[in-house]
Amino acid sequence: MKKSEKLFVERVVAAAQKLQIEQKGVEIGPLIALIRKQLKMSQRVLAKRAKVPQSTVSKIESGRLKPNAGTLEKILSAMESDLLITIVPKESLEMILKKQAIVKVKQKMAYLKGTMNLEKQKPDEALFRELFDEEVRKILELPGRELWEEEL
Repeated sequence: MKKSEKLFVERVVAAAQKLQIEQKGVEIGPLIALIRKQLKMSQRVLAKRAKVPQSTVSKIESGRLKPNAGTLEKILSAMESDLLITIVPKESLEMILKKQAIVKVKQKMAYLKGTMNLEKQKPDEALFRELFDEEVRKILELPGRELWEEEL
């Protein structure tokens, strides 16, 4: 991945995470109501502008109705607003990659330990840990296909 692409993804993820924290627990309906009120618009006016029944606006704002995409688009357009859908990783991309590398290395090491047990060999734990860490570093340098594909 190019450095500019990596920086772009990092900035988008950081902005999305900040927005997620700010909006934590705020549902779409109450948020529509907040914006509508800030715009000094009544439910009746919003409904008329959006070409939906006023009762629909009321139910959405109160959380009794989850709007479909078409209705949501009409309401947001009537408020001169856009809907933002973004991706927010649950943790840093580096951590996700490292966890996956650890999964792959554990699979390899389990096979190695099994083979050694069959041969009645007991690996040195310090050496095994060093080997484990080195394998994690190596696998993180591999192309994505090797990192994510399942063993056949």
